[in-house]
Amino acid sequence: MDLSDSAGKTRKTVAAAVRKRDVLPYILLFILLAGLLAVLAGAMLPPYYHAVPALLWSLGFCVSGMLLGFLFGIPRTLPSGTVNMAPPEDRGNGKSRTTDDTSAAPGNADTNAATSSNTLFLGTPTPMEINSNLVEVSDWLTKIIVGVGLIELKSLPGSARSMAAFIAPSLATDTPTAMAVVGGIMLFFSVHGFLIGYLLTRIYLSIMIKRADSLVKNESVRLESGKEIEVTELSRLQQKSLDDMQEAVTQLLLAHPPDGGAVTALAGMPTAQKPASLVLWLDDHPRNNTLLVEQLERDNIKVDQAVSTRQALAMLQRRHYALLITDMARMENGRRIMDAGVRTVHEVRQAQPTLPIIVYCSKDTVASYGTEAEAAGARFITTSGTSLLATVNKLVQEERQDGGQSTQ
Repeated sequence: MDLSDSAGKTRKTVAAAVRKRDVLPYILLFILLAGLLAVLAGAMLPPYYHAVPALLWSLGFCVSGMLLGFLFGIPRTLPSGTVNMAPPEDRGNGKSRTTDDTSAAPGNADTNAATSSNTLFLGTPTPMEINSNLVEVSDWLTKIIVGVGLIELKSLPGSARSMAAFIAPSLATDTPTAMAVVGGIMLFFSVHGFLIGYLLTRIYLSIMIKRADSLVKNESVRLESGKEIEVTELSRLQQKSLDDMQEAVTQLLLAHPPDGGAVTALAGMPTAQKPASLVLWLDDHPRNNTLLVEQLERDNIKVDQAVSTRQALAMLQRRHYALLITDMARMENGRRIMDAGVRTVHEVRQAQPTLPIIVYCSKDTVASYGTEAEAAGARFITTSGTSLLATVNKLVQEERQDGGQSTQ
């Protein structure tokens, strides 16, 4: 299913930020190459010093600066047991979460056992402790380097001059020129190397460490079907489900839905007594439908998923499905087609005229292409996950009744 325009704009903004961030390594590399070309130019043009020693010392100072920048840029981790609170605006929107809510008092064991049988989730695994030795070593070395540097600040120019005098003979040119060249090499490549190490560590390594820590801490929820979903993704899908339920309840208060008896009777039936059915769900982002698929499978409705029209048509030829669910805008053959759902309805109608088709998409695409999808033969068009589940149960029940009457 497609997200709303606001979510699309947010994704575009994030993508633009990522692209801007990815330009940084090329800028740093360009500056480094410019410095190396300047060193080579000094070897081929006056003052004609030796190029190989100059390049080796340049790279050496650059690597030393990168190591120092790496030590200064290693991201700090929260101490064990610290709760990372969300910002006030996020907490106001219901986005905050804690990591210790799974623990319960002994007196509530019976309640928890009864509740666990009526939930989609089996809970999160026990988190593991993250090894932060590198962070601690970096912290110690950083403090030592800063402390010693402040103490020896007066002697720093003399030490730099001594280092330049030690390196100058390797360039095989007159001493004043060699001292000036070495001084420039030390200053440029040390500072640039520090910036490379610090910025790349701060921007990229912090992301890699956060992802690795998330995997180690098992910040995911395992569903009853065995699938795992990240907590952040689960929160997003749950919020959407709550919005859908609120909208459905509002509609129920305004008017009673027609033919709701079959759905209600089916919902009250134990899952083990419901006959199994099979539906096909076409969506190029199946991850967005994880909770809805889980709920259908809990109702003994098995779901096969396809990501393209071609794959869906091939699956329809191989197996019998009670109905088809499709989104509207979708990537097909590397291109984003806004009315892909309408085209899918047309093609499926030609292959299987009696197959019920449900279009599940965003409100914007319904406003743009809903009429076309209905004219093409879509049985039901909705933007609500709650309405989708009710309709699927109703159509599956009708298909079961028709199948039972045909066998009699």
